[in-house]
Amino acid sequence: MSRAPFIIAIVLGLPIFIAAAVFGPAAFDLVFHRRPPERFLIPAGYSGWVRVDFRQKGAPPLPMEDGRRLFKLNDKGTLQTSSDPQSGHGRDDFFYYAGDRRTPLSNAGVCKGGMVWQIETMVDERTSTPFARFFVGTEDQYRHEVDPTGKDWPACE
Repeated sequence: MSRAPFIIAIVLGLPIFIAAAVFGPAAFDLVFHRRPPERFLIPAGYSGWVRVDFRQKGAPPLPMEDGRRLFKLNDKGTLQTSSDPQSGHGRDDFFYYAGDRRTPLSNAGVCKGGMVWQIETMVDERTSTPFARFFVGTEDQYRHEVDPTGKDWPACE
């Protein structure tokens, strides 16, 4: 009786099993925890933190545009809506707007020319209501905002 098939199965199967156990939950979340994409309109030239407050009494629900929930922020980078936040991942798009003109903003990431940073949904401890926030600006502006001393982020090459 040959042990070769058993050894081959162990040698190949064990790394595959470990990889599935380590990366499987994240891959599952990315594939199956999707939500419809959303569209964010940010006043042209705005730079700084954006905040969207959800479940606000008396505020309008989010309108739809091209099958996407539309977030049109005011000149202070804020928006209040009676809508609930959606969980999961979506292919959101971001634009600067001035009147009817829109300029796309990239959320490409570190060292890739992005303009949208640290997108997150949290709960306001004072009101127990959810809000979303992110930073709009160049990578240099974002880096200075989160690391004013410049010690924590390596330079782009």
